[in-house]
Amino acid sequence: MPQSYWEVDVPTKNNDPRGRRLHVFVGLADSPLTARQAAHDAYDKALLLHQAGQEIPHQFVSGWGARGLRPDWDLDWNKATAAPWVNPHGLTGTLRTF
Repeated sequence: MPQSYWEVDVPTKNNDPRGRRLHVFVGLADSPLTARQAAHDAYDKALLLHQAGQEIPHQFVSGWGARGLRPDWDLDWNKATAAPWVNPHGLTGTLRTF
């Protein structure tokens, strides 16, 4: 199956008086399941690098990344959803374009 860009939205378990928080990931995958797995993997790798005091790369070899890591957020991966990514700028091109 060809790969396309997916958005994975992961809600937090934290109570936030300003509303529900989501941690959003975007990357290439061939299905919602592989998108969720790739996003979770990128998050786990980024968290390990952060805990070791190392810089988090823009993207891992998988093409996924977690540059906006919020290590204090408790992500609820069981409620993560994946959907085809819609470019908010209405432009076409690769993710690196933006």
